[in-house]
Parts: sequence; structure tokens; C-alpha cells
Amino acid sequence: MKRDHLINMVWMQTLWFVSVVGAAYSLTWPAFLWFVFFATWQLQITHRQKTDIQLMLVSILIGVILDSAWIKLGWIQFSNPGPLSFIAPPWIIILWSGLGLTINHSLAWLQNRLFFAGFIAGIISPFSYLAAQRLGALQILLDSWTWVFGLALGWALAIPLLLWLANQLTQVIEETYDA
Repeated sequence: MKRDHLINMVWMQTLWFVSVVGAAYSLTWPAFLWFVFFATWQLQITHRQKTDIQLMLVSILIGVILDSAWIKLGWIQFSNPGPLSFIAPPWIIILWSGLGLTINHSLAWLQNRLFFAGFIAGIISPFSYLAAQRLGALQILLDSWTWVFGLALGWALAIPLLLWLANQLTQVIEETYDA
């Protein structure tokens, strides 16, 4: 793994921790501040700034849709819901923003392995939400496994979609420079 990709992964994992712990204590500003540092660093070192920003925006859209759906379905309740309790809270949106900045970097190795990426995302995502619950950032409201399958399916579709989009955007940019 390239050094910059490793650093990208560490930035994102730290963002997850700062966001979740901050949410548990009703603090969004640490996540926002860490994201600003992460985005500033990431967008300075990369030649894919435009693509990274586009992926970040699509990632935010996907995240708002998914996490808001899980709220609406009664699967999850966030401890720090933000001003609009029926949509994904700001700290989750920050996390989805950070995820968008990993697609061309620490997760780039998955861009041609979409099925594998979906499989891994589907397996790992419920554990991320369980960890966030243990840290006090959210509460899983269902006793059944429905939420596990729903979350797994959502992430199993979202991550390959973002990876596919990154691949498409990269091809468009390369074709533009070759022309």
C-alpha cells in the first residue's frame, strides 16, 4: 500500500472515531474540524481533486438517503440527531464525506473488484454500527436481524456504486487529457 493511501486510511479511521465519540457526547464540532483537516490534506496531495469532490458529494447523497431511511424505518436512533431528527445527523454526513475521499485512495484497490467490495462492505458495515452503539452514538431499535440485512444490503450496493463511479470519472478525465 502506498504511503499516501495508508495515511488516507488512518485519517478516515480517526474521523470515524472522532465522529462517533463526539456524537455520543453531543459534540459535532470535533468531527467537523477533523474532516476539514482530512479534506485539506487529501485535496492538496492529489491530482484527482475534482473527482474526489464529486465522489464526496455523491457519497453524501447516498449516506443521507441510507441513514435517513434507517431512521424512518425505525431501525436506528441517533444519540445526537441534529436539528432535523428525521434525516441523517451532521456527524454521519461528515463520515460519508470522508468516505468519499477514500474511494480514489485507500479503497482504490477495490475499483475493479466491485463484487468483492460489496461483499466486504456488507459484512463490515453492521459491525461499524454496533461499535457506534457501544460507544453511545446511536441505538439500534430492532431486536431482529432485519436491520443487519438492511444495512448490509445498503452498504453492499453503496460502496460498489461509489467505486464504479470513481472508475468512470477517472476514465473520462484520462480520455479528456489524451484528446
